[in-house]
Amino acid sequence: MGTKIVNIERANCWINGSEYLGEVEEGSVEAKRKLLDYDGFGMNAPVKIPSGKFDAITGKLKIKITDPLTFQNINKNRGFINVKLSGKAVVFNSIQGQVQDDNISMRINGVLEDVIAPEFKTGEVSSKELTINVWFLEVSYNGSVILKVDISSGEVIPQDLV
Repeated sequence: MGTKIVNIERANCWINGSEYLGEVEEGSVEAKRKLLDYDGFGMNAPVKIPSGKFDAITGKLKIKITDPLTFQNINKNRGFINVKLSGKAVVFNSIQGQVQDDNISMRINGVLEDVIAPEFKTGEVSSKELTINVWFLEVSYNGSVILKVDISSGEVIPQDLV
């Protein structure tokens, strides 16, 4: 099996239930397993083992804001935000070349770190990067959930993820 690179094309974005009409430059989530040092009897060095938990999950959304009302939509709810990104997944495979896959979507719920305010620059639309402290993450492929982490309920898909 060759190297695969996944790119999302024709992406759509919804922020707090409203379709975002500006440009979404990037959307990503960084989730890491919380690891513990294990130093068993007779071991000459510790090894890292999964603890069954996650480190704090962080999401990033880089957008160009073209409508002033977007600031109101993003900043409401005391910083609680839900974001949905969806599009067509295009897989570049080193053996087959470009392979068009079907629908992929990602839902992120959490709290914004910063209050988002406008930036004034002559002649250009400035980008804003939203940092989201994630408490719910779900990735769906062709309508089936392939990854889910719900911090508040403890639900994880696949179950052997942590």
